[in-house]
Amino acid sequence: MSVSLYRCEFVNALTLTKDITRISIAKDDPDFLFSQSCIVYKYEYLYRKYEDWYIQKHKQLGEHAPYALPGKSKSIKVYNGLDREPLAHTTGEAAQCSYDEMRETYQSLSDRNDLEVIFVRAAGSDADIPYGLHFLGYDVCYPPGGDGFSAICDCMFLCRWHGCDEAGTEFTDDFMRLNENGLFDSKQEAEIYLRHYAIQDWAETGDFCILEIYK
Repeated sequence: MSVSLYRCEFVNALTLTKDITRISIAKDDPDFLFSQSCIVYKYEYLYRKYEDWYIQKHKQLGEHAPYALPGKSKSIKVYNGLDREPLAHTTGEAAQCSYDEMRETYQSLSDRNDLEVIFVRAAGSDADIPYGLHFLGYDVCYPPGGDGFSAICDCMFLCRWHGCDEAGTEFTDDFMRLNENGLFDSKQEAEIYLRHYAIQDWAETGDFCILEIYK
């Protein structure tokens, strides 16, 4: 199985038409980070951090905020993927830092009760998974080593960048397929969602990667 990048870009700026090109990455490519250990905030912390801001910004939605977006009287549905404000590391640092070393860094942090350590691996990679971790699901993100942007989180959980469709109905079927971690159970489901998301004229462009998330 190979690792794929999905390059989303405008092919016609006048009609806002977009296209996705699938690019295979060689497993020995020295410029691609195939896996990464990350320190991220727990979702409940981020939800509290952004809840009031989001509700004020979209107060017209009230209790009818779509998907898992914050809304009055809504129960929290958890997203346990990469896009939880991962602590900054350069690509080189991230590649050199093992999971155990990241755990040591985590233990030294004063706010570690609001944080946790995860391991991410590009789907199709044969990078070793640290012992004792459990698979949470597939995320749709920028490649490892970036800022952690997730098309799942930004569209259906915490809209901090582009957000979701105005009607809040375009991704209902995709949302229903998410598991208890707010991720997809299969790479195929993640790719279907990516292709659905990427063709929206308001959606993020650039290179995406389907990531396996472990904790």
